[in-house]
Amino acid sequence: MQHDQNSENKLVRINMTETKKKQILKPEHVVRNGAVAASIWKRQAPSGFEYFDYSISRSWKSKGTGREAYSPNFFARCKDDLLNTIEAATQWIDEQSDEPSKVDAKSAEANHQLY
Repeated sequence: MQHDQNSENKLVRINMTETKKKQILKPEHVVRNGAVAASIWKRQAPSGFEYFDYSISRSWKSKGTGREAYSPNFFARCKDDLLNTIEAATQWIDEQSDEPSKVDAKSAEANHQLY
């Protein structure tokens, strides 16, 4: 009986791991300028309202170790890439709907009660 229960627990863990792998979300679109990227996500409010938003990151690579990673932090020298990335991400979102992204953002904020 003990062996069967262990096997059953192992199957449950495997199924949960497979489920987690299937739930990995990918952005709808990515905009890049230099080391700066905006990942554009399609979201849905509890009310069913769908909208786009984006997260911004900066890629970097360690000269010493060669390690690559992403950071939510930026240097002053990133200003132009940041501005261009934000403009391109906003434009892409605007092109996906008939309404400007400012209206989408207001609706999303109202649905999520963001302040």
